[in-house]
Amino acid sequence: MHILLIGLGNMGKKYLSKLEEMGKFPVLCDRDPNKAIGSYPFYCHFEEVKEPVKAVIIAVDPAEHVRLAKFFLENGASVLLEKPPALSKREFMEIYHYPTLYISEIESFSSCLDYFPKDVEEVRIERLGKGRGYLSPLWDLAWHDLYLLQLFFKGLQITSLTVGDVWHLEGKADDVPFSIKTAWEHPNPSRRWFINGGNFILDFAKEEVWKEGKLIHKGNRDKLRLMVESFLSGNFDHRSKDRALKNLELLENLKAIDIS
Repeated sequence: MHILLIGLGNMGKKYLSKLEEMGKFPVLCDRDPNKAIGSYPFYCHFEEVKEPVKAVIIAVDPAEHVRLAKFFLENGASVLLEKPPALSKREFMEIYHYPTLYISEIESFSSCLDYFPKDVEEVRIERLGKGRGYLSPLWDLAWHDLYLLQLFFKGLQITSLTVGDVWHLEGKADDVPFSIKTAWEHPNPSRRWFINGGNFILDFAKEEVWKEGKLIHKGNRDKLRLMVESFLSGNFDHRSKDRALKNLELLENLKAIDIS
């Protein structure tokens, strides 16, 4: 049985690198024939894959996610689907019920989460990227922070969204106010959580934790490799699809104020 990697763009190449580090020999699929690599089995059409497949990693345009995932889920394979898994809740419900579906949650493997404080009064988040995604900074970047918030709080609601060069989202996690500033192609990339006025800072890019201005933790985790290993070993959190469903519900209900 084989591992199939669909999509050899920026994220797909990162997955391939991790699979190679792990000594795996995946089957590759991409609509662009020029992306064939070395001696790996390669297909331009996923329906033509001949090798028996046990696990599939899908990293393509989100518009194709459900169609591709459904094909392999119906055939009994486990599927790790990049985020966002669908363009709407209605579309996602076509595959939500499959027990072997998992949604990418790379930040959930961060060592910073081990230091999340118990008494939280407010959370300010920066998710400022240096590149561009498929849909919007909210769906492609702030998506991470919304599923992370669900790890610590039961109730999540978004109260406002302002769209400009930097998108600014505000909401409440249980009774704790939070905000997320997110943008593509930002001159100062950042993936930081400022908790309780900056008393605690979780830096997901540098894997650092700061408390009262002092560095108390410096990690060195390979989050992507840990996620891939978790998926292939069958230890991935089944609730990832529940958090994805909640994210879709939250984002679909937003009415943005455009100030651009």
